[in-house]
This record gives sequence, C-alpha cells and structure tokens, in this order.
Amino acid sequence: MSPQTPVAMVVKKRGAGKTSPGKTPSPGGASGSGSAGNLQNLVQQPAGGAGRGALLASRTVKLLFLAALVTVTVLLLSRTTRPSQSNPFERRPTSTATSATSPSAEGSASSGEGAEADAGAAATPSTSSSSAASVDAGASPTQKPRERPPVVYSLSVVEEYDHDPGAFTQGFLHDRACDEATGACEDIFYESTGLYGETSVRQVDLKTGRVLRRRNAAARHFGEGLAKWGDELIQLTWQRPTTLVYNASGASLPLIREAKTDLKDGWGLTNDNASLIATDSGHTLYFLDPKNLTTTRKVDVLDGSQRVNYLNELEYVEGEVWANIWQTECIARIDPSTGKITGWILAYNVWHKEMVKSNALGLLHEMDVLNGIAYDGATKRLWITGKKWSTVYEVEVRVNENADLFNARQRCIV
Repeated sequence: MSPQTPVAMVVKKRGAGKTSPGKTPSPGGASGSGSAGNLQNLVQQPAGGAGRGALLASRTVKLLFLAALVTVTVLLLSRTTRPSQSNPFERRPTSTATSATSPSAEGSASSGEGAEADAGAAATPSTSSSSAASVDAGASPTQKPRERPPVVYSLSVVEEYDHDPGAFTQGFLHDRACDEATGACEDIFYESTGLYGETSVRQVDLKTGRVLRRRNAAARHFGEGLAKWGDELIQLTWQRPTTLVYNASGASLPLIREAKTDLKDGWGLTNDNASLIATDSGHTLYFLDPKNLTTTRKVDVLDGSQRVNYLNELEYVEGEVWANIWQTECIARIDPSTGKITGWILAYNVWHKEMVKSNALGLLHEMDVLNGIAYDGATKRLWITGKKWSTVYEVEVRVNENADLFNARQRCIV
C-alpha cells in the first residue's frame, strides 16, 4: 500500500459491502443462517426491531474487523518503510551535489596564480580507503557501485612557528638535517618561493623560521612547486615547461641543471616514492618519470562529476594527494588512483588567525592565501602556511561532524 492510498479504498479492496457466499439476506431483512444468534451477545435489540438490529450489528462487526485489519496493515507498513538512521557521511542524494560551476582548465593559466601575483608585486590525519567507491550492502551485482561522498574536516592548531613574511610560498616540504659527526637531526623545511626576481629555493629551520641555506634563481624564472627526489630538489616554473634542479646536500643548494617537462605550465609538485606528481592550474594530476620528467599517467580530479580546478601546492600524505585550492581556504584530499575527492579540509579558522596576526604586524598582503602543506610520515605531524604568511602552523585534522558538504563544495570548488 502506498502512503497515498485512502483507507476507504483499502476497505473496498478487501471486500467491504460484498455478500458472502451462502449468506444471502432473507426478504424480510434478517441476516443469513446463524447471524442473529451470534449478534444476541453483542447488541441489545429494541422490541419489534430484532431483524434490523441483527443486520446492523452484523455490518458493525464487519466494519470494526476491517478497520482493525487496516490499522494493523498500516502499522506494519510504516515499520518496514521507516528510514533508518543514516551515517552522516553516507551517500547523500545526488541532487545536493553542488551548484558551483568550475571554470574550464583550458586557458586558466592566462588568468591564474602568477598573473595576479605579478600584478600584486609591481595531527595525525585520518586516511580514507584507497578507493573512493564502495558497493552498498545488498545492492544487486548488476547495479553500478555508488561513490562515497567526501568527508568534511576541520583543523585545530597545535603549535605556531615563525615564517619569513617576505616568502611568496609556492612549494613546501618537511625533511631532517642530520649532523654526520654526532648523528643529531633537526627538523627543517625546504621551501620554494615565487615572483619574478624573487624566486628561490631555501632550507629553513622549523623551530625558529631562520633561513639556513638559500639559492636565488635567475630573474626570468617564476618559481612554483617543489619536490625532493633522492638528493635533488626539483622546482617547477610558472607558465613554462622549465624545471630547476638543485643539489639538496650542497652548502648553498647549487643549481645543477635546467630541465624540461612535457607540461606547458607548472603549479604544484610532490612525489609518491615512485613518480613525481604535478599540476598545471587545471583539474589533472600528472605522474612524471623522475628521470626524464615526462608524463607516464594522468588522472582527472573530480568531486562526483564536478571538476576540481586550481590544484596548487601538493603534499603526499598516507597514500593520498593533498592539494591547496588556489585562492581558497580549502585542502582537497585526493585518491591518486582514481582522482576522486575523498575529503575536504576547511582551514578558514587558521587563515583567519593568520590575517589577524598579519594585520597587527602591518604585514597584510593582497595575495596572502593559504598555500603550503608539509607532512612528516615518521611522526604523523602536519604543517600548513601561506604566501607572505608570518607563521607556520602545526595542525591536527579532525572530522567536522557539523559541517555541511554542500556548503563545503560551494566554498572549495571554484
């Protein structure tokens, strides 16, 4: 029975008003054989109206019985069709996906990061399953598996460290510098900075923010993402296929060579210990051979069917690629095997904290956006920073059970 079926129709369907076989009423109006005797115990008949009273009582009993039957049926159906209490991170209706319209990746470089930048210059993270798709329990083998929706996360600040507010951060990664004589090791960051005439690669002391070693690039280069491969630091450049390769062990991070990728633009860069992983301002992850910097595989990054553009600074974290989304306070968690978004990290609270601090120091900059993720797999520590930020923040990632996925998508998919 559908929820819209009137009770009267149910009664009719179940035979209300029909005459039972062998129970034909007599011409005088008395009920069929045996009916009057049964009704004597239920209805008191007025004098001279026993026949009509018996018939009325018979119909009353039938109606009461059918009403009780309908009531029981409705209760049973309501129990079987009542929606179960769903997990807040289970699949939501596709109609609530997102109404945000992302720009096409093609041509985005002309209005991208460097264009506005150049104008402005004149916790232990939880991991998702390796696949973003899962098959619903009880689903037919012929049904297409439904994708799990992204989980929304927030950040809490664990510690704050000084950062050069003049650094236009483009690439950011954690490492350790060890003294060969004593074996003592110190936490450091390798950092790539951008802007024409200000591009550099530097080694930075984590605790103090002091620049330990630095190599400036030629003024024609606009530095972008940075990754360490073996004993080399590889730096991408904006709107060029050129990469700059430095000796990470050298006293002053000397430039070893210039090389070329098969990308027309360079944005983010990281590695998964098998390949370099790069972005070019669009919605694609490119897997590069570290030896010759050519693309061996690529995967489009999607949230449902929606392209996720402007993948900027990258970090490889516990089997996922994490990407800053340019000019937002969002970090996308990406399954590198499928390109599917597994989670959105909302870092607005950290960005706001930095803006308050920078304003008090008189250091606000028009391009001081979130851009920089570093992760230490040995200790499960995570740090974030941004362009021209005065601080590096050690943070913890937590599921935000009160967040709305639709609003997160509206904020993060640009």
